Amino acid sequence: MQVMERSEQFLAHLVNSGLVTPEAIQRIKSARRQTGQPLDVVIRELGVLPELTIASEIASSLDLEVIEDGLPGNGLEWLERLGWDFAIEKAIVPLEKADDYLRLAVADPFDHQTTEAVSYLFDLPLRIGVAPRSTIEEHIGRLRRESNAPLDESLVEEGAFDVDLERLLDVARDAPVVKFVSKIVQRAIDDKATDIHLEPQAETLRIRLRRDGILLETDNAPKSLHTGVVSRLKILARLNIAERRLPQDGRLRLAVRGQEVDFRLSVVPSVHGETAALRVLDRENIKLDLASLGYDPAAASKLDNLTRRSNGLILVTGPTGSGKTTTLYSILSGLNRPSVKIFSVEDPVEYRIAGITQLQIDPAIGLSFATALRSVLRQDPDIVLVGEIRDRETAEIAIQAALTGRLVLSTLHTNSAIGAFNRLRDMGVEPFLLAATIRGVIGQRLLRQCCEACRDLSFKADCIACEGTGFKGRRATYEILEVSERFKEEMRATSAEEDLEAIAIENGMVPLRHCGQKLVERGLTTMDEVLRVIDAD
Repeated sequence: MQVMERSEQFLAHLVNSGLVTPEAIQRIKSARRQTGQPLDVVIRELGVLPELTIASEIASSLDLEVIEDGLPGNGLEWLERLGWDFAIEKAIVPLEKADDYLRLAVADPFDHQTTEAVSYLFDLPLRIGVAPRSTIEEHIGRLRRESNAPLDESLVEEGAFDVDLERLLDVARDAPVVKFVSKIVQRAIDDKATDIHLEPQAETLRIRLRRDGILLETDNAPKSLHTGVVSRLKILARLNIAERRLPQDGRLRLAVRGQEVDFRLSVVPSVHGETAALRVLDRENIKLDLASLGYDPAAASKLDNLTRRSNGLILVTGPTGSGKTTTLYSILSGLNRPSVKIFSVEDPVEYRIAGITQLQIDPAIGLSFATALRSVLRQDPDIVLVGEIRDRETAEIAIQAALTGRLVLSTLHTNSAIGAFNRLRDMGVEPFLLAATIRGVIGQRLLRQCCEACRDLSFKADCIACEGTGFKGRRATYEILEVSERFKEEMRATSAEEDLEAIAIENGMVPLRHCGQKLVERGLTTMDEVLRVIDAD
């Protein structure tokens, strides 16, 4: 839950409990916007509520302990490690270590980044209690006087810990980690990269960008930046920065050159530290139409014929990174109109489309594809997009939806359009159900396009547009299988992919390899690129 959402809920709690009027809430919000001060400070300075009441109500709304009569424990050792000035600035004080956690008193529990950074610093889970800000300040001042700590002590002793707390928490200042992350992200957007890989090595932090499907090493940074960079990304994605043993996934949004760009973050532990991968979800530069993906008018017309039907199952197949989701979004954009109700169930929701109700699954709380799909079908949709069919349960629900009058679109990880049928059979779906529901299957790959600036030149190394690679941008190569009556009969009789492919070709399917060869003949790509991407066997 975001900080603003939690604080908004607290303000609503004050109104509902009758402690504060709606007019006073507007004053609080206005003062907070203008000053940027923590919520408890704003309420106290406006004289809306006494300080102890503020702490009690914050604790009550968040179901936390309230500390009213002085702070228990000493916590001097922990406080010295945290830093006196930092503790006073953030109104946060460690109390004592109990069992396997650290007790912490805070005045502003809405400051999620600070508490996570403290947990990360001490490598301990926290048990948080809420205390009035003045109580915390008095407690820190007393301990500081008793320990004779110098007043000009820095927030964290340089080099004492694996992470610099100030760099982790500083979003606005020109900190080295913030600058580094900003530089890498801007480079990725400028280069139209789809992924950013931050990989710790023994002595360095390696940076690689995936551009046009190929990973290219772009930079090496000092290993000392690694912890701060990964923690910075975790904070932005609202992940647990104290957890370094388990993989984590999240999502963040950054402003890059004046536009908002979404990123999907994956963090995985490795022998040299956590490795991070960012998928760029640039909504501003994505064109959701089949022509921009490389589908010619005849293919687009064939897809239009398949998807204009009121029911059935349409599948897009291919490996990871072959553009399946973008193709589905492009098809949905063409079907999106006021008279049609469209639902999508995805993991994650990559691009938001106005007019479509999009649901993101969350296995951690039991919201799987199958569970979400069952609920969505009770919403009376006309068209349903299922991000991926991963198991038998999801496949069966998708097929039942198609049988009961819905058009269902989804993806499968297979090497060809024909392979989709045996993949679903392997999941336990009966052949007669496949014949009754599947209307068509699209097999897809993405090929690098020849750079237009140097395509006709023999020497490409000096080309600025493609940086000497000879390629710039990608386009789809595809095969579109329309399920005919004869194909249905053959599918019931055999599972041999060679026989099924022969009938599909007779019915007009152009195989992936042939589609790729046509692109080579038009000078749009090279045969080496086709052989790299497509299994010609």
